[in-house]
Amino acid sequence: MLGISIYLQDTERASEIVSTAHDNGFQTIFSSLHIPEESNVDYLARLTELGEAAREKNMQLILDISENALHHIGMQFEQAERIRELGVTGLRIDYGIGADAIALMSKKCAIYLNASTINQDFLNQLTSLGADMSQIEAFHNYYPKPGTGLSEAFFHKKNTFLKSNGLRISAFVPGDAEKRQPLFAGLPTLEKHRNKSPYGAALELIDACVDDLYLGDPAFDTTHLDFWRELALNQTISLQAHLHADTDPEIRLHLINGDQNRMDEARDFIRLENSRLKLSHLAKMPKNTTNRPIGAITIDNQNYGRYAGEINIVKTPLEANENVNVVGFINDAYIDCLPFISGGQKVKLRFC
Repeated sequence: MLGISIYLQDTERASEIVSTAHDNGFQTIFSSLHIPEESNVDYLARLTELGEAAREKNMQLILDISENALHHIGMQFEQAERIRELGVTGLRIDYGIGADAIALMSKKCAIYLNASTINQDFLNQLTSLGADMSQIEAFHNYYPKPGTGLSEAFFHKKNTFLKSNGLRISAFVPGDAEKRQPLFAGLPTLEKHRNKSPYGAALELIDACVDDLYLGDPAFDTTHLDFWRELALNQTISLQAHLHADTDPEIRLHLINGDQNRMDEARDFIRLENSRLKLSHLAKMPKNTTNRPIGAITIDNQNYGRYAGEINIVKTPLEANENVNVVGFINDAYIDCLPFISGGQKVKLRFC
């Protein structure tokens, strides 16, 4: 599932944001009670408003808490029923709450544990205490401070362990619009994603056994919502691109309608499986037979014999080939997606 983040300091447009997210395939909302002390701020009212917006769109609402943080809404951890009445469907628990309380609470609502700190002894303890393990999942942190995000090695090792215990895994990618205060440095789980666009980062998390991924920052760029919508609703990877002005309209239409990478996944290209059959009649004389950087969109010209009409998207830099015409390029923000378009993956392009 895909999720957004809405923080209780910024709920003015909560209903509008939830509606837009829902319409574009997002099913879950993350929020947090780890918030600064502010006088005259009614966080209970804000959480109630957010919960109502989530319920209206039948979206899950997960609230990040600690024992001390619950005082912001005048509650204690044991009051799960009251929290659920606000529209909260699950609690992410970080620190200060014991295994016995977690086990008891798991019988009342979904529980998300800090993925990085889960070990076998703790899972065994929860089981011995009678926890409903079907209600317990693993949820990685985001890391506001540059340099503190998880390493790839730790992330993969931890996820392998979590999956061996049958746990669902959630994690964050940074947003593609306004970054969250106070550092405005993005909210990724993996440090390598901090200054990258979220599209390739999202696909990398999915490839690393993450079941549910969230935009950590509180805003999203509406001009890129098609990526999330296609991923969530159609399991299709939608890439923004641009074509040369003289590209045949049939080629453009084929790319808009979508195709899939061949099952026999190539090292150097994404090979659009149906392009040769449908577009061979459009194979032209050699034109724009230039060097092919990563993200180049090409069509094999008439000199390539039976390959004429095949469209490729380049995954590794290649020299010019007189049999291959370059017709366009994937936009820079989507280049990191290309390594994760595996054999059989549906892909479509959209042009701005």
